[in-house]
Amino acid sequence: MEYPKPKKVSHETKIHDQILTDDYFWMRNRESDDDVMKLLNAENDLFKTYLKNKGNLKETIFEELKSRELQTYETCPYPHDDYEYYERYEEGKDYPIHLRRHLKSGEVQVCLDENELAKGHDFLDVGAFDISPCHRYLIYTVDYNGDELYDLYILDLSTNKIVQEGPKKISYSPCWFNDSKTYAYIEMDENLRPYKIHVTDMENSFDKVVYTEDSGEYFLSLEETMDHQYILINVSGSSNNSVLYMKADASDLNPIEIFPKEDKIEYSVESDGDDFIVLTNKFHENFSLLRTPIMTPSYKDAKVIIEGTKENYLTNFNTFKDFMVLHYRTKGLNRFAILKDEKRIEASFPEDAYFVGGGDNANYETKVFRYEYSSLTTPTTTFDYDIESSESKKIHQKEVPGFDQSKYEVERTFAPSHDGAMVPMTIIKAKTTKKGDPNKCLLYGYGSYSMSIHPWFNRNIISLLDRGFVYAIGHIRGSSTLGRHWYENGKFLYKKNTFEDFYACGKFLINEGYTVKGKLGIMGGSAGGMLVGATINLDKENLIGAAVADVPFVDVLNTMLDDTLPLTKLEYEEWGNPNDKEYFDYMKSYCPYTNLEKREYPAVLAIGGLNDPRVTYWEPMKWTYKLRDLATDSRVKLLWTNMEAGHAGASGRFEAFKEVADIYTFLINELE
Repeated sequence: MEYPKPKKVSHETKIHDQILTDDYFWMRNRESDDDVMKLLNAENDLFKTYLKNKGNLKETIFEELKSRELQTYETCPYPHDDYEYYERYEEGKDYPIHLRRHLKSGEVQVCLDENELAKGHDFLDVGAFDISPCHRYLIYTVDYNGDELYDLYILDLSTNKIVQEGPKKISYSPCWFNDSKTYAYIEMDENLRPYKIHVTDMENSFDKVVYTEDSGEYFLSLEETMDHQYILINVSGSSNNSVLYMKADASDLNPIEIFPKEDKIEYSVESDGDDFIVLTNKFHENFSLLRTPIMTPSYKDAKVIIEGTKENYLTNFNTFKDFMVLHYRTKGLNRFAILKDEKRIEASFPEDAYFVGGGDNANYETKVFRYEYSSLTTPTTTFDYDIESSESKKIHQKEVPGFDQSKYEVERTFAPSHDGAMVPMTIIKAKTTKKGDPNKCLLYGYGSYSMSIHPWFNRNIISLLDRGFVYAIGHIRGSSTLGRHWYENGKFLYKKNTFEDFYACGKFLINEGYTVKGKLGIMGGSAGGMLVGATINLDKENLIGAAVADVPFVDVLNTMLDDTLPLTKLEYEEWGNPNDKEYFDYMKSYCPYTNLEKREYPAVLAIGGLNDPRVTYWEPMKWTYKLRDLATDSRVKLLWTNMEAGHAGASGRFEAFKEVADIYTFLINELE
């Protein structure tokens, strides 16, 4: 295969008496250097040729993926005051139609048709769909190129006319006040950081900045408390935060801080009408649940509702008028408990590996908690938990045409890592796929920001399982699967544990006979792309046959040394600040781009998004070219860039299937 030949322009970065040399630094300058776009287009053409040479496999897989999606269906409706809201997908259409039904009259109304918004655009992301408290107005926000800058519109649902075209290029998530005419939104700075809270009255052209966060280490977000009494401003860093509140009646627009920022202390807040309910790691690394007066919040005098423990990692909570719901994780699996009248009622679940989480709960005064359950063999199922009877009622399950869960088996196991830590893994395969055979295998992972990849249902992987693949998820350090310590032992100066854990999972799959050397594929996206890059650098034994790095954060040093990028300062608390020599040296020791060397590598597919504000397009681009420069093998090193999208890839359900079909075609062929 003949690859495009980019120019090399030596660039030096001097820091800590060291010199970083980068021949491809210039690739970030697409506005001023035409060669960037020429190369990206040439790489996309090359990838299209590669896929075409594989016969009809891509088209076959695409049709399989599409066949598991009902062409026309409606989502499970959820009640919100006098209405129930839901979405409808129609045959041949990529995007949902948002509807509501009046509970008394039964009248159905179209609130928003995303297919109409998408006309004339290659990309669409509707960030917010926020109904006003009176249910007359709808705020929605739209991003048309994937850069995560949204334009705001207000639609009058009584006339179906736009009554205001609001601010442009803002954060995706505005928030209504209770008067249904005042709303808050977040302005972005020149580095695409959400930093300034505005409050606007849509009737009186009133606009006031109520809060500004000057530090690049914090991002802002907005939400309303479940009891509709307060608007919350979350000032969020990577390892600490603060929360401010305003009264939701808009009577006082001066935000009041609940607890000030403290190093390494995080908290989230809800209201139950009388008190603030606070989830925090102030007193235990696995978090505790507290109650404190709204007018005089205090950690010192707070009442402990649930104490933190080593066994249970408290992850979230919901407040309702007559009860609360506590979400937590035990031995890596999500659970929840109902807290009512000083009693704790545990919910139980039938499978050994699953995911459960809160569903659409819009009403504060209710006797029902809605939740969603799924597993690798159970499609997403919606339940209503009756608080009085302590019983769950199944009300909806997403239909997956042609799927027979009895054909597959799931196993939860543990792989020994380099330091003796036992890393959880969830594995699924067809019952006809036997251990000890030379099976192809895909190992997926992430391992950063405490985010856990749960064993939830993924209908796309059926196309791999039915071709004899084993599919595995490594629940590695850097996630919080086994609690807060699992995260802390995979960040900062312990980051290499993440990569070692993932590689240990791959070795386990080979040693235990799930797959064989050369037929192991690995995949991850964003920080999971860093995981892929660092892991193939570890793989001196050439166990890995193919690697997919989706929007991969692989140029760690150069990115973390550039504080004009949106996330850099925020992420000092995840990776460290390379201006500190200790962190610089450690990052340099694992940075996927920096540590490429002259040797054999697996087949690689790197995927980028041209408009990606999180992992810039040039990271996978530079990494691919340096890989080609140094690799001594003949395996393909491919680059594909979505020229109309950003970090999340293609928008629209069918376009997303096409991207999955591309990836699966690559894996099936390169793991032969």
